[in-house]
Amino acid sequence: MKPLVLAAAFDYYKTRKKLWLKFIIAIIPALAIGFILNCVKYKQSVYFGEVFEGFVNIQISAVAILISFSIAIITILVSADNPNIKKLKETNSKECKPLRNGQVLNLFQVLLSNITYTVLVLVAYLGFLIVCIFLRLYVCEEVYKWLMAICVFFIIHILHILLESVGQMYMTFWKHEE
Repeated sequence: MKPLVLAAAFDYYKTRKKLWLKFIIAIIPALAIGFILNCVKYKQSVYFGEVFEGFVNIQISAVAILISFSIAIITILVSADNPNIKKLKETNSKECKPLRNGQVLNLFQVLLSNITYTVLVLVAYLGFLIVCIFLRLYVCEEVYKWLMAICVFFIIHILHILLESVGQMYMTFWKHEE
């Protein structure tokens, strides 16, 4: 039995079409940053350990804010009771694959799973950033450069799924006549 916390992530992966594209969109710039950081000469006075530490510290604050923002969105969705939310719950998604049991997700479930997945990725990334603080004690400067590239991957992936969720929230609360 999978842990309940990870159920949302597993459902997200099982039900999304073209999920690989979201990862490609994040991997390409991350690899480019990693290549640039490792191949381009920098001023000798630049110490990547200090740059990396500042980079991680800023991200920890930003990720904490994004986690609270995402949890606030979940709270709004779950507690909202208006015609738009009711319509989301009644409308099946055409953009997602059904679950293994054949259940087709409604638009409310899609939106909720997107935001829940975002929170899970943010929490995992926050854990990674905390580990990076301690890694600074043990790794060399070249490793910092690749860790920064991994951070870029996470940042782009998180922003992509977060913007998708924000767009879905906009469409949820904006009255559209079709």
